[in-house]
Amino acid sequence: MTTSRSTVLDRLVQAGITGARARDHPHDGWVLVDGHQVEDPASLVTPPSTVELRAIRRTE
Repeated sequence: MTTSRSTVLDRLVQAGITGARARDHPHDGWVLVDGHQVEDPASLVTPPSTVELRAIRRTE
């Protein structure tokens, strides 16, 4: 059985995020894969995993 795999970076770019931002967001703690925080944009993601980009609330 062949499984299509991509990276967190690939999935974010496919969603329309620029490459530079797609590399920064995981390091900033904004990316979740299946509900778990991922900090490495090179992490492998297999379908049907869900990749989410979450905004962090800023305190002023």
